Amino acid sequence: MKSDYLAYFPKSSFYPNQLEAMDAIHEALIKKQIVLFEGACGTGKTLSALAPALHIAKLEKKTVVIATNVHQQMAQFIEEAREIQKKNSIKAVVLKGKMLMCPKQDMDYETCSLQRDNTYKLLEQEKDAVQLKNEIRSVKDKQKRVKDSSLIELQRELSRESDRYERQLHDLRKSSCDQLFRLLKSDTDDFRSWLFSGVRTPEEVSEWALSNNTCGYELLKRYMKEADLLICNYHHFLNEDIRTNVLGWMDKSPKDIIAIFDEAHNIESAARSHSSLTLTELTINRALDEIEASKDALASQDIETFLKALLETIRSTYNYFLDKKFGERERIGKDWYDLRISDPEERMDMFRAKLVKELEKEGIKKVEEAIEHIRSFGLSIDAFYEKQFNEGKSPIKKISSSLVAAGFLSNYMKFSNDRGYYPILSVRRLNNEIYGRLELFTCIPKNVTAPLLNSIHAAVLMSATLAPFETIKITLGIDRETRDLSFGLSFPKEKRLTIAVSVPPLFAKDRDNVQIKDLITRVLNDIIEQSDGNVLIFFQSFNEASQYKKRLKCKVPVFLDETGVSAQGIRDEFFSIGENGKKSVLISYMWGTLTEGVDYKDGRGRTVVIVGVGYPALNDRTRAVESAYETEFGHGWEYAVEIPTIRKVRQALGRVVRSPMDYGARVLLDGRYTSSSTRHLGKYSVFKIFPENERAEIVDVLPEKVKYSLMNFFNDMRKNNGKK
Repeated sequence: MKSDYLAYFPKSSFYPNQLEAMDAIHEALIKKQIVLFEGACGTGKTLSALAPALHIAKLEKKTVVIATNVHQQMAQFIEEAREIQKKNSIKAVVLKGKMLMCPKQDMDYETCSLQRDNTYKLLEQEKDAVQLKNEIRSVKDKQKRVKDSSLIELQRELSRESDRYERQLHDLRKSSCDQLFRLLKSDTDDFRSWLFSGVRTPEEVSEWALSNNTCGYELLKRYMKEADLLICNYHHFLNEDIRTNVLGWMDKSPKDIIAIFDEAHNIESAARSHSSLTLTELTINRALDEIEASKDALASQDIETFLKALLETIRSTYNYFLDKKFGERERIGKDWYDLRISDPEERMDMFRAKLVKELEKEGIKKVEEAIEHIRSFGLSIDAFYEKQFNEGKSPIKKISSSLVAAGFLSNYMKFSNDRGYYPILSVRRLNNEIYGRLELFTCIPKNVTAPLLNSIHAAVLMSATLAPFETIKITLGIDRETRDLSFGLSFPKEKRLTIAVSVPPLFAKDRDNVQIKDLITRVLNDIIEQSDGNVLIFFQSFNEASQYKKRLKCKVPVFLDETGVSAQGIRDEFFSIGENGKKSVLISYMWGTLTEGVDYKDGRGRTVVIVGVGYPALNDRTRAVESAYETEFGHGWEYAVEIPTIRKVRQALGRVVRSPMDYGARVLLDGRYTSSSTRHLGKYSVFKIFPENERAEIVDVLPEKVKYSLMNFFNDMRKNNGKK
């Protein structure tokens, strides 16, 4: 029966629309569809997806994977999986990054991986060594019975072989992992029993492993194939190499997976970051050092010429840009600073053309062939580094910089003029010296997402801000049949107020206008004064947030979310003030850390204000994505900028009013949000980008009337809640 999935639903009652959502998701998963599920706060999205997914997975012998990019959401998934397990026995594994679970906290990823490989080699060689000693013992016994001189020589030969094995074992022990070695030689049934008797966090697994002097990450890998549910981070499934490893540990292929992606509006940008490639000047220098140390001078001569030409082209290019404009060089700090080497719209890589010209001057005309020579050289160096580490001559396993350079260059020459990618030269300052980095930035992430989403058994992509669905399908490359579900906020409408204030649009050219700043400041002071509790304010940038913090005149504490200060500490203090019935102000910015995955429920937040539209920095990267989307989809500005921005705004608005009993005000402080803006602002209006049901709740308010709107709303709330 369809309702059999309720065996995995641990609650005694349903949120509004939750049963309807579960029925629809259950039906879609049976049909192997991709579910696009937008549900406002309070629709119980996680359980709505998990309960039917676990049921279908059991029937179809599949595994459910739920992934998120928000730490707090992972904690929520663990709690809900624990509730499910109390009602219906499931085996769950929660996976975090390898190095977060390694007992050797000072070890890097590559060294850890190589120690793991060496540990397996050590185990096999120990078995061979034991077998060899048994052979020696057998020869000795036979010699005692039969006086044969040939047996004496055989014994000597076996003894020499045994000594060689012991030396190899000695070297391997120095470059292997004691914790993993102990794990491989021990019975871990006690860990298995403990692991599946509950839903264990990665921190709990690490503590268990530490107390038993073993490796928690490797322990988890051992039992992942038994899991009914895997809870993990985005990168475990969006990064192709990591996904291949994870599926291998699970002994599964993509068609065995039912995937649930939380905060799915973030998949696009996450996939983009996982597929961009970089090559730094430092890596090229290390590759040149490898060549200098190489004994094969003839083989490395052309490679050295190529890399020196590359290095010189990078340096001459950024020096040209930095010297072209007075004071430009002095602006360079510790953060990467982008320089334009290709037009973001036309896509003509000037750097590549210059490099090819320089290589031709040096007699290198077959560029792809030269890159292949670098790759071959890099492979030989990589093998040498591994041998050094295995023999204990190096404390870490180095990575061949020549091999890294070859991999990047091969992709760069292939894709730098492709509209789906964008080449960038960035610079930064290190030890008061400027150095550069080439990057091949991915503009269209469907190259990463389409193969995954079109090969898995079924999936649920869920978010509070997923619409418009057609955009998600196009940008992620979903070609298979989908089921589109949308459930708006089901809490009583009278418990929330959503207003758009008709202040002048906060375009970049007007943000420093003193009159506009004074107007925004007056409105913010009115909002803070009239709010019945904590006020959360999001600005378009950190710069604006810090400016307005100084301008506000209020009698309550004002906090600023800023780099270098613990966001967790600020948030906790802000929460504490509100939960104790008092008031404070938290100022952040749209692309900061507090717009998503943070629950300002009940007294934690009563009013949220969005100042300006908050577009991302319209730099060359953004314009390159816009241009690529225009060419690929015919909707550049809309798909690349407008829709992601309004999704971010909607996420920020959703920070308050988190339950049926909660109440709060949401303020959009920019004329572009008003319903009337569609008439007098035309294409600059963003009102129509909101879903229709949300547009219906937005009330246009004049700046001078804002305080009365909030005063009346909170007075009504106090009356309804029996407060004076």
